[in-house]
Amino acid sequence: MKPLHDLTTIGRGRRLRPIVEALLAEYGVVASKLKQITEASNTIFKVTDARRKQYVLRIAAPKSCHGPDEMRSEVAWLQALAEETDIGCPAPVVRLDGGYITELSAPEEDVKLSSSLFRWVPGRMLDEVLTLENVSRQGMLMARLHQHAGSFSPPAGFRIRTYDTVFPYAAPGYAGIEPLVLFDEGPAAPLGAGRRAVFENAYDRVAGEFEGLMQSGERLRVIHNDLHVWNVKVTRSGIFALDFEDMMWGFPIQDIATTLYYYRWRDDYEELLGAFRSGYEGVREWPQSHRGQIDVLIMGRALLLANFIAVSKDSEDIAFAPDYLKRVEERLRGILQSKV
Repeated sequence: MKPLHDLTTIGRGRRLRPIVEALLAEYGVVASKLKQITEASNTIFKVTDARRKQYVLRIAAPKSCHGPDEMRSEVAWLQALAEETDIGCPAPVVRLDGGYITELSAPEEDVKLSSSLFRWVPGRMLDEVLTLENVSRQGMLMARLHQHAGSFSPPAGFRIRTYDTVFPYAAPGYAGIEPLVLFDEGPAAPLGAGRRAVFENAYDRVAGEFEGLMQSGERLRVIHNDLHVWNVKVTRSGIFALDFEDMMWGFPIQDIATTLYYYRWRDDYEELLGAFRSGYEGVREWPQSHRGQIDVLIMGRALLLANFIAVSKDSEDIAFAPDYLKRVEERLRGILQSKV
C-alpha cells in the first residue's frame, strides 16, 4: 500500500474516508453526507449531519509542518476573534472531551495525522466574485485582523512560527520541518546554475528586507499569512477569512505581500492593489515603509512556495515542479529588473 503522499488528492480522500466516521464521533457529529472539497495538500471534507448542520473537517497532510500545538494556537486566535470581534471566521468545534484537535493513525503512515473541525462558512470564494468592491472588502478584512492582533494576548501554550526568515518552515524545533533544498547543487538539484543565480539574487534582496523589519522596532503580531482569494468567502452582507493554519508572528506588510502575490502578475494588478489598499486604509494606516517593499516581499512568497514544491514528495507536486520553477524564475527576473 502506498503512503498518502504518493497518492493523488482524490486517492488520499478515499484512503481517509473510513477513518472520518470515528474521527467525527469524537466531536459528537454523525455525517449523513461527506464531500471532499479541496485539491490542497491537506485533505478537507465538507460534512453535513442529519439536521443539515454543516462543518469543515481538515486533516493535515502527512509530514505536515503544522503540528497539534500550532493547530491549538490557531484555535486560540479564532476563539478570541469570535469573542472580541464580529470579524467573519470559521468557529472551531469542541470535542466531547473538551479539546479541539484530534490525532489519528492512518494506514502506512509512521506519524499521526492531526485534524480539526470547524463550522461551515457561507458564501462564494473570492476568486469566483473578484470585483474591485470585493477586493476592497478583502483589504478591510485584513486590516481588521491586524487591528485585533495588535491587542491580542495569547494564552499559555500558544506556539507558532515567526516569519523572521525567508524560509520559516525550515526552522527547527517544531512538529514538522520543511528542508531547504532550493539552492542545493549536484545532479538532483532543483535548479540549474543559471536559474539558481536568479533565485539567490532574489533571496539576498528578501533577506535584507526581513532583517530591516526585525530591526525596525515594530512589534511582532499574529498575521494570517495566507489570506488569498481561495481563503476568503463573500456574501452580500459579509466577508469571511478562512484557513488560519499558516498564521505566524510577523508584520502587517508581510501579510499584505502574501495576499498581493496572488494578484501581482494579473493585467489588472494596479487596479486590484488600489482597491485592496483603499479597503485597508478605511481601517488602519497602510504599513508600507518605502517604495518597492511590497514587491521584494512578494519575491519572498515566491521563494517560499518554490522550495515547498521542490521539497515535496507529493506525486502531483513532483510532476508540476519543472514548469512551476521556470515560471517563478521569470517572475523573479521581472521584479529584479524593475530595480525595486
